[in-house]
Amino acid sequence: DFKSPDDPSRYISPDQLADLYKGFVKNYPVVSIEDPFDQDDWG
Repeated sequence: DFKSPDDPSRYISPDQLADLYKGFVKNYPVVSIEDPFDQDDWG
C-alpha cells in the first residue's frame, strides 16, 4: 500500500513507479500495463 492517502510520505515518484513496473515485466510474464501513470504526468 505505497499509495496510501493517509500517509503522503509513502508516495513514490513516477521514476520509482516506472522502475517497479520494469521489475514486474522482468520477473513475470506481463503482456501489458494499461494506463500506469496519471494523465497529466508527462515527465
